[in-house]
Amino acid sequence: MGCEKISETATAYIPGQFTYFLVTGTLSLLGGFSTEFVSKAYNITKDEAYKITKSQTGVLIIKLGEDEKIKMPKPSENSTHKLVHKITSATTLTEKEFPFLKEAGLSASLIKLEANAISFPIYTTDTTVEVVYVAGGSGRIQIVGLNGKLPLDTQVKAGDLLVVPSFFMVAKLAGENGLECFSVITNSQPVLEDLAGKTSALLALSPEMLQISLNITPELQDLLRSRIRKI
Repeated sequence: MGCEKISETATAYIPGQFTYFLVTGTLSLLGGFSTEFVSKAYNITKDEAYKITKSQTGVLIIKLGEDEKIKMPKPSENSTHKLVHKITSATTLTEKEFPFLKEAGLSASLIKLEANAISFPIYTTDTTVEVVYVAGGSGRIQIVGLNGKLPLDTQVKAGDLLVVPSFFMVAKLAGENGLECFSVITNSQPVLEDLAGKTSALLALSPEMLQISLNITPELQDLLRSRIRKI
């Protein structure tokens, strides 16, 4: 069976080329984060985090066994669109709350994390760019790009400024004194998504699909799903 794709690529990460935003497999953005960040985000061990992010060696197409074909679910139209993440304090201003932002084409957010708390990982579903200013405290920030690459893994402190390019994911881990970040986003109505918590895209997958995508055991899939729901 063959498959052809026709798509507009003018706003792709590299104009004229397809931009693949992969969550599982060897080129996944999730696999680009360190096992420390993944284990803290999902409240699992580092060994379990390694299995979840590194077990799947496929990329775009994964060949299924006969038993896996039988278990595959029928297509579902259910989807989640809102960002819900349990952190100390999170405030986002869009054109709805502050009409002037529509004229400027911007939105802003403030995130405050308690000591050793994590905000993991957030991304936008469009070509939005995010500028992050560390307003207080200190911690560690990882930014993962396309093909699961980790272009930034750095300690930050008050006064630091970072840029999160289009299609990249960002995760923040607070230090002993907490972490406060103010962000400006180049879209007055940004659509923010999260891979941890009750609105995670991973939960939209059926148990069988999630297990196959990550190439993990049913037991580890159940553990991951339950931990995501509790975040």
